[in-house]
Amino acid sequence: MSGWDEGHEGLHIEELTVEFDRPIIRDLTLTVPRGTILSLVGPSGCGKTTLLRTIAGLNRSTGGQIVIDGEDVTDLPAQRRQTGLVFEEPTLFPGSVRENIAFGLDDARMSERRRDDLVDIAMAIMNITGLAGRMPHELSGGQGQRVSLARTIVRRPRVLLLDEPVAHVEVSLRQAIHADIQSQVTRMGMSAIYVTHDIDEACMVGDRIAVMNEGRIVQVGRPRWVYNRPASRFVANFMGVDNIIPGVADTPSGEYVKVAMGRLSVSLPCAEDVRPGPVTVVVTPESIVLHDGHRASAVEPEGQVIAAGFARSHMVYHVETNIGTLVVREPATHEPRAIGTAVTAAIQGGWVI
Repeated sequence: MSGWDEGHEGLHIEELTVEFDRPIIRDLTLTVPRGTILSLVGPSGCGKTTLLRTIAGLNRSTGGQIVIDGEDVTDLPAQRRQTGLVFEEPTLFPGSVRENIAFGLDDARMSERRRDDLVDIAMAIMNITGLAGRMPHELSGGQGQRVSLARTIVRRPRVLLLDEPVAHVEVSLRQAIHADIQSQVTRMGMSAIYVTHDIDEACMVGDRIAVMNEGRIVQVGRPRWVYNRPASRFVANFMGVDNIIPGVADTPSGEYVKVAMGRLSVSLPCAEDVRPGPVTVVVTPESIVLHDGHRASAVEPEGQVIAAGFARSHMVYHVETNIGTLVVREPATHEPRAIGTAVTAAIQGGWVI
């Protein structure tokens, strides 16, 4: 296996291919070290759930390898892989919460006392000790998902696979469940993959984020890095970077290049393959600072606010300028700007691809 130490701990996937009537996953390579969470995002149908099911052994691969803590598990049945898979909807069996969690301990050699101790620990970890005697129909969505998580971690899996686990959980409980997951992944030294359609959630939960498209990983890295330096227009759009501006680049100098956008010429960091000529400039909404009015000597884009919205911690403005409509985020502590306000937009950061 290229570039992989078989004694290394964690999850490693090497050139994985999965086909049904067509290729679903194509030559996918990915590593998730122990004690870390990888957030996995991508459009519907790109293969995220198929990847989790294949790691868990519920789908068969047609090529490549899956290695857990140095052990090749590619051809092992699901029950021997030491993975735990939690789905979007809580899947609880008839019986009490305690019985549901104990169901995960199917080792006949385990003593009753040991089984009870492990169940008690799992319930305490997920803050559901007080629900031990309740039946599934008596639980809220958030409580049911905590039971599903407890039933999974009671087995102490080496790899935790989470497929949109809080999609149907009350918003007020999501942050607490995220904290529980992060704490247990670290404490138990698991490798975890967390699938979500919510980019904000992916960035908050994951130590790293992987963007998937058409069965392939197109970029992986720390969330802030992927957001600020997307590898392609697709990744920029998917990460929610609204300002994608055409420009013309000079010859790069080291990691930077001077690029012209209208009358504005700025030096910005760039991708390694940038060459002189037409380029795409990616500017996050936080990298634009608005100034009141138009300035006669300014080379920055000038325009006016054409839309404004309040998003709790910040205001979101759409500003029509001579280089296109820019989306700007400004702290909500600023006085809100009215629609029609004349402004100058100072671009203070960006990334050239």
